[in-house]
Amino acid sequence: MMTPPAAGTLISALRVGADIESISQVTSWLADLAEREEWPMAMRFGLELSVEEALTNVISYGFDGIAHDPVIRLEVHRMAEGRVAVELIDNGAAFDPTTLAEPEAVDTIDAAKVGGHGVQLMRHFLESLTYRRQGEENHLTMVAVPRSR
Repeated sequence: MMTPPAAGTLISALRVGADIESISQVTSWLADLAEREEWPMAMRFGLELSVEEALTNVISYGFDGIAHDPVIRLEVHRMAEGRVAVELIDNGAAFDPTTLAEPEAVDTIDAAKVGGHGVQLMRHFLESLTYRRQGEENHLTMVAVPRSR
């Protein structure tokens, strides 16, 4: 069972807008943290890719039909044994990406469907990917370990 991020040490938090330009802001923020915290390159790559994928989906789809102002926050927690947890919190529509099935394998590149592979990539690079709805907020927690996969 994964330890909740609250059990770790909060090392940084960031609030961003619900626009595509925010993705580069988050990527720079994570890169600065990775440098400061000396994350191994494989862990850094996996976290950055996973956060970008999750954030892109929240910005692109999470606020469709929502009447209130969007709020997106990210928190990074230092965990035991060098693990790092990034929690993406938003007040968009409830959506649990961890329930998505893996895309079907195809025989040829022509048969491949565009899209739908982001969660599969996240599962590959992360130790765990968990979701919970707390009040009016989605909490997606991505945990990476300091080893290559």
